[in-house]
Amino acid sequence: MVVRHWLGGIGMLVLVCASNAELVSTGAVWRFLDDGSNQGTSWRAPTFDDSAWLTGASPLGFGEPVIVGTTRTGRITYYFRHTFIVSNAATITNLTLRVLRDDGAQVFLNGTNVFKNNLPGTVTYTTPASTSVEATSYISTNVNRNLLREGTNVLAAEVHNSSTSNGDLVFDARLVGITNTALPGLLRGPYLMSGSTTSVVVRWRSQARTDSLVRYGLASDDLDQEVVVSGSRTNHEMRLIGLQPDTKYYYSVGSSTNTLASGPDYFVLTSPTVGKPTRIWVIGDSGTANANARAVWEQYRALTGNRYTDVWLMLGDNAYTTGTDAEYQRAVFNMYPDLLRQTVLWPAIGNHDSSQAYFGIFTVPTEGEAGGVPSGTENFFSFDYGNLHFVCLDSMFSSRLSNDVMCAWLREDLAANTNEWLIAFWHHPPYSKGSHDSDEEDELIEMRENVLPILESFGVDLVLCGHSHGYERSFLLRGHYGDSSTLTSSMIMNDGSGREDDTGAYVKQSDDRGTVYVVAGSSGQITSGPLDHPAMYVSYLRLGSLVLDIDGGTLYARFLRETGVIDDYFSIFKGASPEIRFTRYQFQNGDMALTWRSNPGQRYQVEYATQLNSSAWLPVSSELQATTTTTTWTHSPQSTRGFYRVRQLD
Repeated sequence: MVVRHWLGGIGMLVLVCASNAELVSTGAVWRFLDDGSNQGTSWRAPTFDDSAWLTGASPLGFGEPVIVGTTRTGRITYYFRHTFIVSNAATITNLTLRVLRDDGAQVFLNGTNVFKNNLPGTVTYTTPASTSVEATSYISTNVNRNLLREGTNVLAAEVHNSSTSNGDLVFDARLVGITNTALPGLLRGPYLMSGSTTSVVVRWRSQARTDSLVRYGLASDDLDQEVVVSGSRTNHEMRLIGLQPDTKYYYSVGSSTNTLASGPDYFVLTSPTVGKPTRIWVIGDSGTANANARAVWEQYRALTGNRYTDVWLMLGDNAYTTGTDAEYQRAVFNMYPDLLRQTVLWPAIGNHDSSQAYFGIFTVPTEGEAGGVPSGTENFFSFDYGNLHFVCLDSMFSSRLSNDVMCAWLREDLAANTNEWLIAFWHHPPYSKGSHDSDEEDELIEMRENVLPILESFGVDLVLCGHSHGYERSFLLRGHYGDSSTLTSSMIMNDGSGREDDTGAYVKQSDDRGTVYVVAGSSGQITSGPLDHPAMYVSYLRLGSLVLDIDGGTLYARFLRETGVIDDYFSIFKGASPEIRFTRYQFQNGDMALTWRSNPGQRYQVEYATQLNSSAWLPVSSELQATTTTTTWTHSPQSTRGFYRVRQLD
């Protein structure tokens, strides 16, 4: 498919073939009319002459920092039109429209209304928006693909302010087309599996039976190494070995006679041997292959931007309804093609992954080739990434008994682990009162009773599960192995929010006690439940995914909604708390007043040094016990040059 954007003879932009193509993107140039006139309905038609209108790049409007193209103020209604050309429109299988609006808007594709928000039933050019709202996130909706035409198409929008005196207006729109035929001869992938510091598995499915060839190298235009396997097949699986740690390798896939995929966006970054800033994307029960899953994915892609995704975890129920090959094609390979070819995917088995297709599709480390102790099975495994150790367990098919194979392997694997962070993930959550009840279902009960004592004895930091179709996040816990009625205060190591700007992060001292448990099973659908498990700090019936950032001894987690909003966040600090930033400082009359965010009841101490890189930081305050969420302390320095820092002592 080729997409061209056209602006009244000004110019043309040609985009290359892609399986996920933005037909209209942020930054596109729009025609707009902001004179307050009544345009009726004729302006919505593809044939309407908008050549006299003004032009500007989106986002358009006024009064907000995101604005690129500026319109006049003082109107109720503003009109926008964008013309684009699509070749091979029949290959597009899905259309998604994402709209950013402040205040109300309705959008038309080739004259048909496909979006209406914050407007009453009947709309004229004098109709104000229903309420005054802020453009905090894009709103996504599916669009009938049959409205798209071969050749010229027009996306038209009218944006209504809540009043002529309103101080801001925002409009932007993205139209995304999905097609499965971007790479002729390639039916699936390429996708990356079982990555390590020195190796990675590259897989793909070809239309014709051929031999298998991967070329790779340190530059996309200089693939100077290759691996080839003779014979013919359509499902290709190639392991690249002898790679350097923490190194970016470009690659191509195909056969000895034909290259199916290559270019600068086909690459893998091998795992590091030591800790580095690491981004992890976590999705659970994402296999619905619908607009919900796509909205969750698009918001993560918008958030992460050019930041590489180092680790990608799937928590099970990756493809509904039984995990057949065709369902995996729709839910995984058609949904995330660009991420699959750059980031290694680590999947867990869910109850809807009951087809044997799961084991044929995925390659996971069974012999310890990615770190950890060999498991000898694809059902459960472990791997390392820098200073992180991940354990993936099977809560569906393997025995969950404490004296059986999986738990025995888990003890051996954790005993051998020397990495700083330990993260475990599987499908059935040990604590949940969402669409599934951890007090009632065998898989959930047995994982809690038999697996959690092992993990906690080795200081597990974070446990990630799905199954319940919502978001639930616990306090910092230890020792809660019974049903929800048995939870006591002694099992809650920290009953705060875990938020640095609230009650403070969860701090794990040298004894490594305490774990946060997250149910993140809402990446494809939400299903109601009481959401009242007492171990949980928050419980939401909301779509989204979990984004983790780990740097040294700090883990920062965010629950990212399908709307782009962050609904929950928390931090875990390992060992002593990191240095705290001052929120305000003022030097006056020879005194320095320092203010920082604090946690009531915790103790702090201010230190001073004459050089920023000095090893001789000296305490200049006594131990200061916080009584509120901000603390201010004043010092009379003996020198006109110096540096301060504050440490949390508890």
